[in-house]
Amino acid sequence: MRYNRLVPAALEHLLDDLNPPQREAVTAGDGPLLVLAGAGSGKTRVIAYRIAHVLGARGVSPRNVLAVTFTNKAAEEMARRVESLLAPVGLRAPLIATFHSACVRVLRQHIQHLGW
Repeated sequence: MRYNRLVPAALEHLLDDLNPPQREAVTAGDGPLLVLAGAGSGKTRVIAYRIAHVLGARGVSPRNVLAVTFTNKAAEEMARRVESLLAPVGLRAPLIATFHSACVRVLRQHIQHLGW
């Protein structure tokens, strides 16, 4: 689903901060993307920039994006990075959480469907 706030011009300069392989991953087509790279190579950066690119340049609503991690520390870092990229252009960040907190959130929102 497309979001009605496209801001490609405001986010295009962000690609200048990336090396060619990172830029390729950030701008890759629709669908799943696997990023395999060693420690310190910029995987977290690529994910944060891809989220910003998908929301800003492709017009996807933040309500249609979910980023999950394994630890609270990783989720907090990812959320901080994404928010720092999106705030200057007036876009809000999607849900970025641990697997556990994302699942608890879904269960709480839809508990009535479990029949308990």
